Amino acid sequence: MGIHVVIQPLVGYGAAVVSPSPGVRQLVAGSEEASFIIQVPARIGGLMDTARFARSLADAANEFGNWCEAQNRTRSYPSSIEQEWSGVGDDVVPGEHD
Repeated sequence: MGIHVVIQPLVGYGAAVVSPSPGVRQLVAGSEEASFIIQVPARIGGLMDTARFARSLADAANEFGNWCEAQNRTRSYPSSIEQEWSGVGDDVVPGEHD
């Protein structure tokens, strides 16, 4: 059984490398309210496994970011005025109230 965490970022979400104590580094992503942390496991080979994982995560995140930007450029959003007035008068039949 796997554990899946879904994050839908809000304004202000980000990622950073932090050092909570001397000699310890962590990759933290999210916000102050919700975040996930990646750290090196305390075992032989842990540093290299974590380095490979972090690089693959960075590559995938870059690809995903590029896709999101491309999608944003190709989508159109109605203006707030169009949203406010959409549906107003839809029940009126032309010529019915003349």
